[in-house]
Amino acid sequence: MKIDFVNHASLVLSHGDVRLLCDPWLHGRAFNEGWALLAPTVFRNEEFETISHIWYSHEHPDHFSPRCLAGVRESLRPGITVLFHESDDRKIIRHCAGLGFATRELARGERVTLGPDFHVRCSRWDHTDDSWLLVEAGGARVLNLNDCMVNRSDEIARLKSQVGPIDVLATQFSIAAWDGNAEDVDRRRRGARTMLERTVAQCRTLEPRWLIPFASFVWFCHEENHSMNSAVVRVDEVAAAVAHDTRTTPVVLYPGDSWQVGGRASNAEALERYAADYRSIPLRERVAVRPVPMAELQTSCEAFLARVNGAVSPIRLRIRMARMNASYQRRAGPAGPAGGARPWRCWGCEPGRHGSGSTTWDARRASTFAGVSPRWTGNAIGATSRWRPTRWPMPSAFSGVARRSGSTDVSKSSVPKAAFPCSMPCGWPTV
Repeated sequence: MKIDFVNHASLVLSHGDVRLLCDPWLHGRAFNEGWALLAPTVFRNEEFETISHIWYSHEHPDHFSPRCLAGVRESLRPGITVLFHESDDRKIIRHCAGLGFATRELARGERVTLGPDFHVRCSRWDHTDDSWLLVEAGGARVLNLNDCMVNRSDEIARLKSQVGPIDVLATQFSIAAWDGNAEDVDRRRRGARTMLERTVAQCRTLEPRWLIPFASFVWFCHEENHSMNSAVVRVDEVAAAVAHDTRTTPVVLYPGDSWQVGGRASNAEALERYAADYRSIPLRERVAVRPVPMAELQTSCEAFLARVNGAVSPIRLRIRMARMNASYQRRAGPAGPAGGARPWRCWGCEPGRHGSGSTTWDARRASTFAGVSPRWTGNAIGATSRWRPTRWPMPSAFSGVARRSGSTDVSKSSVPKAAFPCSMPCGWPTV
């Protein structure tokens, strides 16, 4: 199997007549003008002529870029099959089909044949929207883990039991989400250290022969998040740590580089080029802050809520919240009153969210999780499109029925017996 590195989290895996392109974000910015590619992309739109399949791991714009899809010549689209895991809303599949691409949904854990001696297996990670892909071709087994939050040792071991032995691991290695304000330097560095340690732990447990560090080749390009660049894990750091602390060999690829699985890889040139890119970050032009009038913000918010209400039924939305909260508690480890290891918290009350006094709570995220959060009242969920802090009705994880008693609290009868109260000020039950 041949691996061509495109950029950031994008690879082309080739064997025989199959050329599978993963997560193409080729140009432009992502996350509200907050992220930009660290290095320029060599892959050109004309090269989609050679692509047979595109796989998307999840919807984040540094993985699923509608702009890049729209740049594919229309005559080529019917000959390219877009692969995506089964989802409740089928949004990605419907969007790609609407553009004229062939599409295929991948059932959880199903082994799918894309061509002679080329097989893939995809699965969402827990109840998140991220997914991993195991590619088996030409006698090699490559696991594309991208952003899956496989953090703890028991989670890594569970993943190993699902995928079996692998030859190549491709995984994220540096920080991505907000981890403190500009002055919280030590906090960001601790977060970066955690990411580095996670990469090493994944290599120790999964035991790949080679590691391709990827999905972290960005710089934070906005005035409001530029401080995050001070704590990124550089690719030379992760390559050195993996080489020193594990039996895995790091393979560092720069955009446009190719590597035949099992062949010799020289990292020196790629590391030198990335070093120059990291040094150039302080000199790059940043995106300036654009004040947004309150009326425009309100209009955008109402449009977003209308899309949510129109796309998902209230029962499914609340059941989804219960599942995500339960998944978050599992990822947090054995805890709560039964274990006594740490207080139980709902997702929204984790440190750095609203429970710790954060003033940057994203209304969209708040509308997705249980806990004390801004909430709209209207349509299927309330009565007007105005925001007010309240308690979100907690669905029953056992009956699958969302019940509400009064205007702001859920009745005790609808709280699962296995739930414990959140120890933070919201006091909301956690599954």
